[in-house]
Amino acid sequence: MATNEQFPKILVGAPVYSNKKYVTPYWIESVKNLTYPNYDVLVVDNSKSSTKFEDSFTKNGIHLIKSEPHENPFRRVAEARQKLNDYAVLGGYQHLLSVEQDVIIPPGLLEILLAHNKQIIGAPYIVSSHTDENRRHIDYIVSASKLDKVLDRIDGVDVNEWYLTEEIKDRGLIQVKSCSLGCTLVSTRVLQQIRVRFNPTINRADDSYFFQDCHDQGIPVFLDTSLLWKIDHVKRLGGELPVGGTLNKNNYDKHSKK
Repeated sequence: MATNEQFPKILVGAPVYSNKKYVTPYWIESVKNLTYPNYDVLVVDNSKSSTKFEDSFTKNGIHLIKSEPHENPFRRVAEARQKLNDYAVLGGYQHLLSVEQDVIIPPGLLEILLAHNKQIIGAPYIVSSHTDENRRHIDYIVSASKLDKVLDRIDGVDVNEWYLTEEIKDRGLIQVKSCSLGCTLVSTRVLQQIRVRFNPTINRADDSYFFQDCHDQGIPVFLDTSLLWKIDHVKRLGGELPVGGTLNKNNYDKHSKK
């Protein structure tokens, strides 16, 4: 039997919203297929009540709690994320694996991230295409920003330059300014220090404040670049568009052989 000494207790979870129901079956399958022996799954539903949407989780054995469906999406997600964080802390979990609803992860992810023994460590996934001045694709932007490249400062938060895939290829473990909360393992000791916050007058996601607060309090953030092309970010652009590795096998094979 798995014990907390051998395998720290981990909560896997995310705020979820009914507008992203197109990706729900993929997400559920990926979190249920994790090979780590000591974890639970929780989703915090911040959409208006929908029995069908809620049942898509609960009938698959995933615990769901509700949060307020505020009109302001930044407030809605921030409050849902704080509920998720509080559940992890109060439930005695050692870590929270934050996996956004449109991010699909490989089975062995928890073992890989835990092996680094870091308070915060993320896995990179593709955010968008990076184009030149003629709008020609030249690379992909990934879900992590550079520690030493500050472009601006808005509402007390540094705006750092994002990494491109070629810049993190074969670099192993690197320290970054942020790695989003789309696919990040966070110690609950950090969650006790850093509360979720947002500014209702500025359209900024709560994770930008989270990583700024971590930076200001001297909590380093790391990225495992070996996971590049092994995480999917599923966007709905006229249909389901897998971007990454676990769903888009041809794309993964192409890049993993380089």
